[in-house]
Amino acid sequence: MTDDFPLAQELAWLTARLADLLLTRESAEEAVQSLALAAKEAIPHASGAGATLIDGRGRKTSTGATDEVVLEADRLQYEMGQGLCLSAWAEGTSQTIEDIGTETRWPLWTRAAASLGLRSALSAPLISGGTPIGAMKVYSDKAGMFSAHDLRLLEMLARPAAIMLANLQARDAAQRASALMTAAIADRDAIRMATGIIMERERLGPDEALSRIIDLSRLEQRALSDTAQDIVAGRPVL
Repeated sequence: MTDDFPLAQELAWLTARLADLLLTRESAEEAVQSLALAAKEAIPHASGAGATLIDGRGRKTSTGATDEVVLEADRLQYEMGQGLCLSAWAEGTSQTIEDIGTETRWPLWTRAAASLGLRSALSAPLISGGTPIGAMKVYSDKAGMFSAHDLRLLEMLARPAAIMLANLQARDAAQRASALMTAAIADRDAIRMATGIIMERERLGPDEALSRIIDLSRLEQRALSDTAQDIVAGRPVL
């Protein structure tokens, strides 16, 4: 318990810092960038850090990094389909690289990462509700720079971060769904109004009027709703 007390103090401070950084962000994209900064701040030997949200198919949906070299290392992982961050996410377990130059896992990626000047790395999965939703990672330009304490701190930081990020993702998804529904209702109303205008203007029945709008949108190579909005607004159409 005594040995864990300094770590507990660090974690308490970092969790408070994390809440301040993440809960004030308006989107998951912004929060992931803040998480990358918090990770670099938490691990004193880190020369760069990053965080990535990954969907169920292994595609990154949001990413944040403190340095360009981290962004490039991440880009290479997704391009090559291998690397410690992807493995941390896929396996739901932390990954450690003592020396990228001698690491035998992920040979394509480690060779490319070494050319970027990276030498050691840690990655911890972001797990919410038992499901990995991404990973955090820190890098150093020197080999053997990260200790077991550093890894444990990164893992403990990842736990509250994953919950906060999952909540932000859910909120973002709800907002997108609401925006899509609002747009769909607006499109439907525009099409209904445009149909009424064409019915009156050209003395057509409802089906014929709608077919006329569809034909116009095809001729213009535009969305049906855009053509309908032009008709409602009185703008010229073909």
